[in-house]
Amino acid sequence: MAQKNKTKIYFWLKLDENFYKNIIIKKARKTSDTMVIVYQRLMLQSLATNGYLYYEGAFENLAEELATSLDEDVEQVQMALAFFSKYGLIQFDNEQNANMLQVHALIDQETNWARYQRENRKKEKTEKLDNVQPLSNHCPTEIELEIDIEKEIDKEVEASTATSTNSDFQNLIELYQKNFGIVKPILYDDLKADLEDYGLELIIEAVKRAVKRQREYGYAQGILKSWNNKGIKTLEQAKAEEVSFQNKSQNNQNKFQQQKPVKSPPEWTDEGRLIKAGVDTTGMTQNEMYKLVGEMGLRNE
Repeated sequence: MAQKNKTKIYFWLKLDENFYKNIIIKKARKTSDTMVIVYQRLMLQSLATNGYLYYEGAFENLAEELATSLDEDVEQVQMALAFFSKYGLIQFDNEQNANMLQVHALIDQETNWARYQRENRKKEKTEKLDNVQPLSNHCPTEIELEIDIEKEIDKEVEASTATSTNSDFQNLIELYQKNFGIVKPILYDDLKADLEDYGLELIIEAVKRAVKRQREYGYAQGILKSWNNKGIKTLEQAKAEEVSFQNKSQNNQNKFQQQKPVKSPPEWTDEGRLIKAGVDTTGMTQNEMYKLVGEMGLRNE
């Protein structure tokens, strides 16, 4: 009977230059550099289980199990678990299992077959470079060379895109924590979806406007949805829309001074609330204004 080859999967963390710029990591380092090292080792320990550290019950608690597994001091592990759970990077369930929340944005993996293919391609390239005089009379055509170049470019673009996406998500997490507090686990999927739908630049601009008006992140999401409905996809378009709105407001004010007063919508109406919040309601239906007021949390004002 033929023996089946088992597929192995290799995991690794992708830490970019912003890892040590994270305000929580900076705060941890002021307490103890060892605690950050323990935290990184805990993340590595969780890779094979998709970012989770499971309590097996062999010791009195998870910290003792992890300390034994990592050959670390129990107090250091306890300190790391307590610190990073306090600041929302580790979450525990009722069975003492730990969810390493940051790992989900940093993890990458490949099978042993994929690794073999990748290493084999490197080996073939090296052999081609070593063999200056080819063994056959076949020379690669211009088309073949172009195809190889395109394949390499595609791989580099894919790798660069993946790194950029992870870096943007880390920046978004830091932006949220700086302005609104710890990111609750339930918000991770929402933030990823916003990043995919709107991009980091637009989110930053929307957050600035929300913070300026002392609002929560839901207010920023309302701004993003308003931009999306108007076809605004770039930061330049968003700023141009703001300038247009300000100019229109100024023109309306000038007309008001020159002509008979035009009655503005009461502030308690949906349109009045949106105008007060700086949203251009031109062309919006009553239903659209009603929905946007709810999304921006303006209903109770």
